[in-house]
Amino acid sequence: MLIPTATSSKRSRTSHPMATSTVLSLIQDMIPEWPAWALRLLILMSGILMVTYLLSLFFTPQDEKEEKNPLSNGHGSTTKASSATTTDIHKLHSDFNKFRHRYIFVYLIIQFADWMQGTHMYTLYLSYNVNISALFLTGFLSGAIFAPVLGSVVDKFGRKRSCILYCILEIVINLLEHYDNFTILIIGRILGGVSTNLLFSAFESWMTTEHRRQGFPENWLQRTYAEVRRNHVSKDEI
Repeated sequence: MLIPTATSSKRSRTSHPMATSTVLSLIQDMIPEWPAWALRLLILMSGILMVTYLLSLFFTPQDEKEEKNPLSNGHGSTTKASSATTTDIHKLHSDFNKFRHRYIFVYLIIQFADWMQGTHMYTLYLSYNVNISALFLTGFLSGAIFAPVLGSVVDKFGRKRSCILYCILEIVINLLEHYDNFTILIIGRILGGVSTNLLFSAFESWMTTEHRRQGFPENWLQRTYAEVRRNHVSKDEI
């Protein structure tokens, strides 16, 4: 019988720090200017976010299990499966969870991309030696000016098309930010104000419309909104 030695015990104790160090080294190669504490915090919060997401895949709130008429939309009318059997109700739950997870997965990627852009924007502008406060102020003013009208524009133009337009605008904005020209940077900030409004209106508007179109109960919307908000807070804490 093999008896563990002090060397093997020491090796097992040091294997975890070595793995953590390897992960930190890989991430630091991608973002070399980040301090070590920020990288560790990023890994920790990413792990918490992943655990939260995995738990949400297998957890159904008690109110959804116990509600007397899960196929009622909360306004006195019924959905496409109002006379459904128990099997149909389970299928509706399954379809809803697939729809919700697809939306949240894509929306969080969009949110994370926007967040990563914001963390590097100031440093990029600083390297151009331009009026940084004027650029940021332009972006905020653009958002305030376009906010009152973009809601109706999204409704008329189409919610799904508006989501696609947001992605196109972000590509254009990131291309403009690579030019050391103040006028081009100002144009990018104006477009940034438009895209920010689309980010916080078009995606949720499309999700709500699609949720109702597919006949899911109205009171299930709160679960999608709650999970988006929970993951959004986790992202902000990183």
